[in-house]
Amino acid sequence: MDVSTRVNGVLSPGACLASGEYRIDQPLGQGGFGITYQGLDIRLNRPVAVKEFFPEGCWREGATVVSAGRWNSDTYSNAKQKFLLEGQTLGQFNHPGIVRVFYYFEENNTAYMVMEYLRGKTLAEILKQRKGKLAEAEALAYIGQVGKALSVLHSSQFLHRDIKPDNIMLADDGRIVLIDFGAARDFTTNSTTRYTTMLTPGYAPLEQYGRALKYGAFTDIYALGSTLYHLLTGKAPVSAIERAAGVELKTVRQLNPRVSSWVSDAIDLAMIMDVNERLQSVAEFLDLLHLDSTELPTPDITDVAPGFCSSATDPWNVFGRGTTNSRPQSSNNSNKGWF
Repeated sequence: MDVSTRVNGVLSPGACLASGEYRIDQPLGQGGFGITYQGLDIRLNRPVAVKEFFPEGCWREGATVVSAGRWNSDTYSNAKQKFLLEGQTLGQFNHPGIVRVFYYFEENNTAYMVMEYLRGKTLAEILKQRKGKLAEAEALAYIGQVGKALSVLHSSQFLHRDIKPDNIMLADDGRIVLIDFGAARDFTTNSTTRYTTMLTPGYAPLEQYGRALKYGAFTDIYALGSTLYHLLTGKAPVSAIERAAGVELKTVRQLNPRVSSWVSDAIDLAMIMDVNERLQSVAEFLDLLHLDSTELPTPDITDVAPGFCSSATDPWNVFGRGTTNSRPQSSNNSNKGWF
């Protein structure tokens, strides 16, 4: 087999998954942990995005993914399970600002997520097109929508942990949608929890650099403030590690004097290094930005969890608990307890 095919091989157009339920049309992008494809839900005749777990360094033998390099059987299996947890997390939510997961399953010695296919641009792409920064009113409108989606996550005890312009999409239908929940985790308010270190410098607060530090809604609020900082200045903030070492974080108004003082001040409060002094809720941040926080959405947890199968030969064999001819039915336990 050609080495380049081993490293970068994507599924061929026309390949079918889940016993023919989904067809792969074309790759959309490839990152360090996976490949995203445009595909088709054949039964419903609707476009979907299909995310395949395909860590860098692995290769493909036919359609089967083979772990290689630093990925031994244990590390590969553990990472694959975390990928499936992402599908479980997203599948619980039904909110226009959170990307939807319809189905997830294992096949080809790897795992897949079937998601809504979003047409649009990320805020990072929009910033590049504008060659810098956004107008204050536009940036605030985007952050207001992200804040409402975050409030749904936080009220259900979930953190996103990787909010940044690359992970916020302006869809063609006008929605602002949070995407890429690979770092998302559950949390207990003000708890000290041991987490795997996953972060983006400039947007991650200091607590994300440690494995057993205090996490909470304030962790995402730092990143939300950092994102607004970038939208208004055209520059990502200096990292929390650099700030801890004494590097000064310039205020938004120092870099863009056209920004309102109260907006700049609100961002400062969202990005305080000390978690006890930082803003503690999305509502606080939106209030300081003069955005409406009086009707933040309550969690809308779907009664039917997204389907999962451990075998491609029986895609509706949910969780391996016997065989069924339909998608999983709702139950009292379908909403909680998966983490």
